[in-house]
Amino acid sequence: MKQDLYPTGTSPVHSAVVKLFYSRAARQLFTNAWYSLLSNLDRDAAIKFLNYGYASLNGEQVDLQAADEPDRYAIQLYHHVVSGTAIAGKNVLEVGSGRGGGASYVARYFHPRSFTGLDICKAAIRFSSARYADQDNLAFRVGNALSLPFENDSFDVVINVESAQHYGDMGRFLEEVHRVLRPGGEFLMACFEDPSKDVFPRDSLRQSRLRLVGEDDITANVARALELDGARRTALADEIVPRLLLGLSHEFAGIPGTQLHASFANGECPYYCFTCRKD
Repeated sequence: MKQDLYPTGTSPVHSAVVKLFYSRAARQLFTNAWYSLLSNLDRDAAIKFLNYGYASLNGEQVDLQAADEPDRYAIQLYHHVVSGTAIAGKNVLEVGSGRGGGASYVARYFHPRSFTGLDICKAAIRFSSARYADQDNLAFRVGNALSLPFENDSFDVVINVESAQHYGDMGRFLEEVHRVLRPGGEFLMACFEDPSKDVFPRDSLRQSRLRLVGEDDITANVARALELDGARRTALADEIVPRLLLGLSHEFAGIPGTQLHASFANGECPYYCFTCRKD
C-alpha cells in the first residue's frame, strides 16, 4: 500500500503499531493471533462476522429477519457471494468460517442440504459450534485450508469469504478446493489484493485448475459498507478491546480514518468477488 504509514494526527505508539501491522511477517502473526484473541475478549458473543461488508451503491438492501439486522453489511457480503449460485439441497463447505455468522446465514436462508464451516482457529470453532447448535444442517470443524480434511469430490459448493489472503500459499489452497469439489461444483470467493503478502487472487485463480466463470469488482461497495457500519464497528471495538490495542483493532476492522479503509476507498486495494467451476 502506498499511503504514508504515519498519518497526521496519530501518536507515535499508534504509528508504530500500524507500521508493524503492515509488515509482511508481523501481519501474518497478528492476523492469526488476533482472531483467537477476539474469541476470548468477546464474552457476550457480540461479534458474529469478521468481514468488511458490502453495500449497494444505489441503496438496495437484502431482506433480513429482525435478529440479523445489526449485521446487515457483513451479511450482504455473503449474500452477494452466494446469491448467483443454486445452493438449495447442496452440500456446501465454507473454508475460513470464522465466528460462524456467515455459515449460519447461508444455512438458514439458502437451505443447503448440509453446510460445513471449517476454520483453523479452535476458539472460533468452539464458539460457532455452541452458538449455532440448533441448526440441523450446519456443522463446524477445525481444519487447515492448505490440507482440507475431506475426501475427493465431497462438496457441491465451496465458499471462501475474505480468508484466502491469510493462507500464505493461495495456489495450494485452490488445488485443495479443486480436489474436494465434485465435477461441475462451484467455488465462490470474496478476496482483496494484498501486495504486502504477494496476494493477487485474480492471478492465482487463472493459474489454478478451476475455471473462472465470473468476476465482480466490489471495492467501492466494501468501502461504502465500512462507512455505513463505522459507528457500530467503533463502538464494538471500544467496548471489547483493551485500550492499548484499540489502534490495531481499528485497523483490522477497517474503520473510516484507518489506512485499510482508505486503501479500499481510493481503489489502491481492489476487492473482488469470483465464481469458479470445476470442469
